[in-house]
Amino acid sequence: MIPPAAREQIRRCYVARYKQWGPQVLAAWCKRRGLGRWSATTIAKVIADLRDPRHEPPPVRRYEITASGVMWSEDGTSLGRGRGKRELLVVQDEHARYKLNWRLVKKAAKEKDVVAYLEEAFRKHGAPLVLKHDGAGIFHGEQTRALLDRWQVIDLTGPSYWPRYNGKKERSMRDIKSMERAVRKHGAEGSLTGRLEVAFCDLNEERPRPMLGGLTAREVYERDRVEVMDRDALREEVRLETRRLRAQARSRCERQTARRRAVEVVLSRHGFLKEMGGSVN
Repeated sequence: MIPPAAREQIRRCYVARYKQWGPQVLAAWCKRRGLGRWSATTIAKVIADLRDPRHEPPPVRRYEITASGVMWSEDGTSLGRGRGKRELLVVQDEHARYKLNWRLVKKAAKEKDVVAYLEEAFRKHGAPLVLKHDGAGIFHGEQTRALLDRWQVIDLTGPSYWPRYNGKKERSMRDIKSMERAVRKHGAEGSLTGRLEVAFCDLNEERPRPMLGGLTAREVYERDRVEVMDRDALREEVRLETRRLRAQARSRCERQTARRRAVEVVLSRHGFLKEMGGSVN
């Protein structure tokens, strides 16, 4: 227990210092002044009613894709170091978190690597309506553009310096690397490719996912496949919506983000995208 006189001095000191001295500093101050020795937790209770309320930031807007085959996301991550460095390319379904294809390449991936493994996935699973990526130069090359046009896939570039926009994919990459490290740590024999195969089998076929209602990624991917849509009509909708948003834009930022927002609006209009949370830039 802190005596009433000491409590009052602590409270006056806290206010006099513009509420910038926290409980740990005040505990040290009490010791220096000979008032007593109390823990920061105890001091915190003395000044609790004087502290300014903490304002929680508004919830970040996020979206969920409601069916399989609507949107895929593509990304890469580096593995290893030095001369043995590799890049792992992975494309996954945004709704089911199902990894549709992957490729391990030496050093940094080139456009031909991305085109080859995406086309493999398109042929095996059917092309998605939308392909989301981080805007790397590879996706603006002639080969990649030709591939997306041939399969009538809508291109969606995530905003710069905002990795949360591709948050599901970022989490998946962390899960893949974590599983590969765990397999290696526990002494499983085999190559890096073999360890990655174990990781993808776990994440796709075996691991029950709480965010998917306890089902596996494959089970949700196969259960929620979207019916075939008129791709030409969908692309035309995106084009018209982009033009409308650019015409209404009040700033350069709004004009630059019009294409991305148009894709989101059109998918939402067809029931393929559900938004949650607050506002977003």
